[in-house]
Amino acid sequence: MDVTSVPETGFQGTDDDTLLQQATDEKRMMLTCDVDFLRRASTLSSENRHFAPIIFWPQQERTIGHVIRAVIRLATTLSYKDASSRVFFV
Repeated sequence: MDVTSVPETGFQGTDDDTLLQQATDEKRMMLTCDVDFLRRASTLSSENRHFAPIIFWPQQERTIGHVIRAVIRLATTLSYKDASSRVFFV
């Protein structure tokens, strides 16, 4: 599994739309605890637009171990195509 972070890509401080488009272009999943991505996914879905899979992590409610296991499970059981334009809650 190839994992990267926003600071590693040089996109720190970049707006959410650009981050999500970059994830889509690179065929990556977006792991976030930022609720703005949920609103963006809703808008894109209503416009029938394609976007990278979003894995939403309510930070206070889950341990990092739980999140890592959930991400690995999603990445190994769903193809990128099947996961695209969907939001997963872990």
